[in-house]
Order: sequence, then C-alpha cells, then structure tokens
Amino acid sequence: MSNIRNSVKRHARAFPPKRRWEQDDDNDNAVVAITKETTEEEEPETFAPDGLLDEPEAPPRRRGSAARRNGSRTQQQQPPPRESAHQFPPPRTNDSEELLQSEIIDISSYGDDAPPDHEQALYPENGDNEPSNNSKYLANKTTSTNSARRQSWTSLGVGTAADEGTILVLPSLCFLVVFGLLAVALGAVGTALGIYNTIDNNQNDSKTLIGTTETAAVQNSTLDTILERGYIRCGTGPEGLPGFLLQQGNGNDDDDYAGLEMDLCLVLAAALFDGETERSSNGERRYRIVPTSFTQRFDQLAAGEIDVLFRTTYNMERNVQGGMEFSTPYFLDGMSFGGLPEHVACAEALDFNSTPTCQATKICVAEGSSHVVELSKLLQQLDPPDVAPGESMVDQVLRLEANIIDAFPDTLCQVMASEQSYLNIESIKTQGYQGPYQLGTKQFSREPISMTTRQGDPRWSDFVEWVVQALIFAEEQGITKSRSFLFEPTTIFGGNASHPHPQLANMFENAIAVRGHYGEMYNFNLQTFLPRGGMNTLNPGDSPIMFSFPLGDVNVEAPTIETSSVTVQAIKARGFLNCGVSVRKGFAEFNATQRTWSGFDVELCRAISSALFDGVDQVVFTDLPAAQRFDALVSGRVDILARLTTHTLSRDVKEPSTQTGLSFSSPYFHDGLKFGGLGTYAQCADNRDVISPECQDLRICVLEGTTILTRVQDIFQDVFIVPKLTFNEIIAALNDEQGCNAVAGGFHDVALQSIEERGYVGNEPYLVGENLFSKDPLALTTRQTDPLWSSFVRWIFWALVYAEENGINQATASDMPSTKLFGPLRTNALYHAVNAVGNYGEIYDRNFQELVPRGGLHELNVDFGPMMRALPGIALKQQS
Repeated sequence: MSNIRNSVKRHARAFPPKRRWEQDDDNDNAVVAITKETTEEEEPETFAPDGLLDEPEAPPRRRGSAARRNGSRTQQQQPPPRESAHQFPPPRTNDSEELLQSEIIDISSYGDDAPPDHEQALYPENGDNEPSNNSKYLANKTTSTNSARRQSWTSLGVGTAADEGTILVLPSLCFLVVFGLLAVALGAVGTALGIYNTIDNNQNDSKTLIGTTETAAVQNSTLDTILERGYIRCGTGPEGLPGFLLQQGNGNDDDDYAGLEMDLCLVLAAALFDGETERSSNGERRYRIVPTSFTQRFDQLAAGEIDVLFRTTYNMERNVQGGMEFSTPYFLDGMSFGGLPEHVACAEALDFNSTPTCQATKICVAEGSSHVVELSKLLQQLDPPDVAPGESMVDQVLRLEANIIDAFPDTLCQVMASEQSYLNIESIKTQGYQGPYQLGTKQFSREPISMTTRQGDPRWSDFVEWVVQALIFAEEQGITKSRSFLFEPTTIFGGNASHPHPQLANMFENAIAVRGHYGEMYNFNLQTFLPRGGMNTLNPGDSPIMFSFPLGDVNVEAPTIETSSVTVQAIKARGFLNCGVSVRKGFAEFNATQRTWSGFDVELCRAISSALFDGVDQVVFTDLPAAQRFDALVSGRVDILARLTTHTLSRDVKEPSTQTGLSFSSPYFHDGLKFGGLGTYAQCADNRDVISPECQDLRICVLEGTTILTRVQDIFQDVFIVPKLTFNEIIAALNDEQGCNAVAGGFHDVALQSIEERGYVGNEPYLVGENLFSKDPLALTTRQTDPLWSSFVRWIFWALVYAEENGINQATASDMPSTKLFGPLRTNALYHAVNAVGNYGEIYDRNFQELVPRGGLHELNVDFGPMMRALPGIALKQQS
C-alpha cells in the first residue's frame, strides 16, 4: 500500500478560462484586422487573386504598447486580432493603396497555354458553370453568412509567385520596380525556408516539390521491417482487463494471454504472414505481446519498441501533439464512475459538499489516461469564480500510476473513474474485489478505442487501418471465419508475384480466417462482460453517425503549424488557400453574375481558411474535373480537395492515377449510387432490368473518373452505360433523348430539383428510383506526405460537428475551446472556423436541406447509437 500512496498525485490540471480578442503583450507589432462598415445587403469585396478588387478597404492598423495601456479600441474591429506576428501581405498604409488597383491572373492550371485574358479563367466558354477539361481558377467572392466580419486582401504570393504562374500587372512602373526587388529578396528567403511549390506543367510528368520538411513516405516502412523480422510486436494496455487482455498460466509465453487485444494481434500476424501465427518450420510465434503502462506506452511506440499499440483513445492531443496515427475505432467506450454505491451517487451528481458521505468522496483515476482530462473538465464546472481552475477540487481526485483497483475501496478512494469496460462488475470481480459495488449509469465522455501507429509511416498505418476495415466489412457481408475464401486477392500493398512478399495479396482472407469477423471476435471475448449494443453495433446506413472525436488536453503547447507543416508554410506565404472543388448543386456553385461562390464544400474551405488566417476568408477555388483532381492535389496545384471525393481503399493506399496514397478526413457527407430517368427507364435502372421489352434500350449516363461509374459497371454491362465528361453533357443527352434515357449519380445528382436547375426541359417526366446501390462517404482529401496539415483539416471539420453537439452556433462561436495544439499563433483556430460558417447543422441546412433533407447518417449520434460502418473498396469474389 505504501507504493500506492507514493504514486498518488494531486489533481491540479484544469482548463484555463477561454481567451478571446487579447493582444499579445509581447508583440507590439501585432496587427488588428479592421473591416469597413457593411450591412447584410452590402457584400464586402473579398480576396480575388485573379480578379480586380474594385474598392479598397481601410488599412489594418497597428496597435502598439501605448494603445494597450490606454485601453483604446476601434469600434470597427470585428474579427479577433491576427495571432501571427508575420503578415502576408504586410499591412497596408495610405502610401500603398495603389496596390489595390493591381490585377492578378492565376494561370497555373493552364501550363504553357495560358488564356488570352483573365476572363477565360473566370468563366466557362459556354457561359455556365459546368467544369471543362481545363481547370479554372475562379474569383472567390463567397456568399457569406457573416459578411460583416470578413476582410479583403491582395496577396503577392511571397516566395511562390514565379512558380505558380501568377502574372502581376501594376499601373505604376515605380511600384513594379520596388516590388520586383522585394519579390526577389523574399523569394530568396522562401527558397532558404524550403517553401517553394514547384509544379512541372508537363502533364505527362507532373510532380511536386513542397519543401524539405514535408514528411515523405518512409523508404523502409514498419511493414517491411516486420516482414523481414518475421514477427509483429503488439503493445497492449495493462494486463488484467477481462475480455481485452487477461493473463493465463504463468505469463511466460505469448499464448498465456487471452482477450480481444490478443486476437487483434493474431489477426494482424495472419494478414502479414499468409495466415501463419507461428512459423511452420520451428514453431516460433509470428507475434509478441508486450503489455504496457498508461504512462510509458506512447514512448515505447515512438521508440520503435512496439509496432502497434492497442487500447488507446483517439483524440486531437495525441494525433497532433503526440504524433500518432489512429485506426478506425475497434471499440467505443466512455468514462463512468464505479465504486461504493453511496459514493458513486455523489460523484455522478458532482456533489462533494451536501453530506458527510459526499464530502469524504475521493475519486481515483489512472495517470496518463485520457480520463484525467475528462475528469478535469467535469470538475472545472464547480470552481467558484474567485478560485483558480481546479483548485477547489484538488483534494477530490487522486491520480495513480498503479492500478486504480488496488487503491479501492481503501481510504484512498471510494470511487474510480475509467471506461465502462474496465469498471463493469465482472471485470472488478475478476480482479479480486468481492464487496459492495455499483457501476454508475451516466457516461461522461466518448472514448473511441483504436489501434495506434507512429506518424510519418503511412504504409504501415494504412495496413493496420484496412485490417480493421476488413473485420467490419466481413460482418456486414456475412463472411464468417469459415467463408473467408470469398475475399478477392489485392495487390494494394504490393502482394503480387514479383513482390518480395506475395502473401500480402491474401491479407483480408487470412485476417478473417484466423478469428472471424468483428462480431465473432466480440462475442467470443466481450459478450460475457459487456453485452454488445449501442455504438459497437453495425450501422446499416439508416442511423445517425455524425460524431466528433474527443479533443484531449487542448492546453498542451505544440510547435506552431506555420513552421511544422510545409503545406501551411506555402499557404501562408502565398496568402490564400487553394481549394479544389466541383461545381455541383449544393456542394459548390458559382454565380457568374454576382461572381460569388456558395455551397457545402465552399463553406468547408472557408472554415479551414478562417482557422488559418485568423478569421479572414482567403480562398481560391479551382473547379476540377474528376479525372484531374488527384493530379492537381499531388502536384501541389491545390492544397485540399473538397469536391465529392469518396474515401476508398485504393485512394487511401495508392491512388491509381498518381500511384500515391492520400489522407482523408472523417466523412462529411454520406452519398450513394441512385438512378433517375425518363418515365419507365428510371424503374428499369432501379430494378436492374434490361430484359423486359421496355427496358432493352436502357442507356445510363454517368460521369467519367468517378466511383459512381465503377459501381454502375459492377451492375450493368458496358453496352448500357454512356460515360460523359460533364453533367452538362448528361443533361443535353437527356433533353434530346438520343444519348441516354437514365442517369446515375449520388442523391444530389439525380434529385429532380438538381436535374431541372441544370436545364432538363424534355417532354418525358423525370423520376428518381427508390434503391441505394452503394455507400460513398465523401471526405476532405489532402496529401499523405504532410500529416500535420491533414490533421489540421481533420480536426477543423470535427470542430464543426463538436460545435453542434455542444449547442454552439455561429452566433455563440466564442464558446468554442481555445487550443495550443497547433502552436501559440493558432489558439483560436476552432473559434474562427465556427465563427466563419457556423456548426455542421447550420452548414447542412443552408446548402442541402431542400435538396437532400437531413436524416439517417447525417444526424448527430447523440444517443450513442451504432457506429460500426466499413469504408468501401474491399472486393469479394464473383459468385456464380
């Protein structure tokens, strides 16, 4: 017991008060963003790098230390102060207002064939907003829901202008000379910093060189190291948790363990070594079980002592500051209280004062676990205004490095805070306690438990991720352990005849063959202790699934993202975010008359831009055809794709057209293949009927270069399919009833309103089928070579969902938590994102509610409903 007492640490960690709008006392030159007075009807001009800023705005003013001492503050200040001490472009003064008459034309997407004038870059030749074969950089004057808070800039693209093909036309030769010299000087600095974005315009040899600090895929992945070593090392949580990892026998052999974590390690070993869990030659194990402690586990993973870590909560702190990658959760849990019944009642009510029993209540929590932070958040609510956060509760919580069950129910604590999986009565009994006990009914957090790998090794992280996906997919398809042979071989990880490890071709079959699908593993290991239900059940597509992952300790300070992410370096130097979109109803629409952008994808890019530029909307939108989007991303022509891109196996690991892996956010829209058509042809397509006399001349139009085309080809023979480059071509074919009489697409594509607004005027009535033939989770897409930028995009999206979950909207965005995880310059990033566009529900209602009414997968999962749903891309053998 003395060892336990020595390991006790008083709880003193809590979140500091939210800070908004403060000036950095150490930065006398920080710039305050100022906007001119506007009304709801008056749209301020926004950053338009390939258009003219017709009317200059008031220059940003500098506030020095004297201004702070006097407490002076301009009334026009709307956004919070820019947090960066370095501005791109530099603050305007009256002497530099002539710059506002500059015209910038971005021709980077045209290669050597630049348009004769900038209007070609602004508008399609046929006068509508349909994508063409050439990418078009269109003016960014977004339809704003918060227009009075937006600021206009003209950027010189420091360090990147020459490489991105930007032509600068100045009305004054004087300014041309001055700024030409400035560009040369800053360009040299940019080269030294490694922030050049070099694009080879040869379409046959397009490549990107984005600095030297960008993380490249490691040459010798952990995957290769494991295969050469001959076994995998699996780091587990602490021993003694029934259902997850329980020691049997004397613990001297890897087979002396049982539980879900043991089985997950076996599954990975089987996927790696052609179904073997031990060498056939000498019986040596293909796996090693390495129990870890909560305080040492991440250090062991980072040092390479283990290859994969189980039983860790996926949160922002660990992903961003900890440099860890996480798989899709294999178990979803939550923090609860367990202990002596009368004390559990006090803890659940957060009552530590009303009775002597409550005053004596002490809570034990494992040091190094995510529950320390969650408990801190709960107790912070009870701090009086005149008491420092957490101080009034400092005697209520004991943080133990030892197993918390060892301190219960001694005088040290009468209540334990942990996951329900740890605190359930069967688990407590197994660990030796037989006295009075109660597990609380409330769940105070959501804990997505994932497999964890080191950041910067995407090949191994992807391998682990898709083994988890295979377990869930197999259960969805009813493929049990005995039917694992139904998996189609894959060469996605190099498992072909010429590869050093051809056994990887059968990784999915071998993974399922050893322990079965996810449901079989759950029933075998956990059903006795934790009857399956809630979030750990399959979601067939009709239940809410929108769910923000926990933030963790947001006050852990990390290096600034401006220096740690080379993509952000390039964006900040350039002065705007390059966002690839696809003009489509509800997602991205360009009003050629008003020269404004609107749509769901547009607003997602605005949220990310605002988080980067301190509340200022600085985005250039590039309308990309489906076939060119991945090359545009990988080559560096855009920083992010927000353009109806489905997260699939091949795109995640090795996208076919670029032969490189990509990174994806959590899905922001769940789409799927549907059919629409003229009269009876809609029913023909929906019923997959090409035999009936009225269906034999069925012709289905579908966009080239999309997953929808692949899905249609799985259903119909090529003779019934008519690929088209653009939706304008599809509408034209429907109108003349010659090219096609049906159309395939997502919900939004085939909706009657969308078809009519795109120009359908045919004589036949247009109908939409009832069936859904695929699942297409659309996600924000980034390059895999800059994991910090990918994490930033991922967590900005989750911030929009977090806001809705916590009742925070655009008007109350100041309630969003601040964070130091992206560095001291980005503390208000989450606030800026929500302040720019609102929460997820607000964005959905503005753009989709009339087109695809919100429901099913797009609803918040507030009731802890089913969360298990596999991503598409794993193939099954064709059954005769």
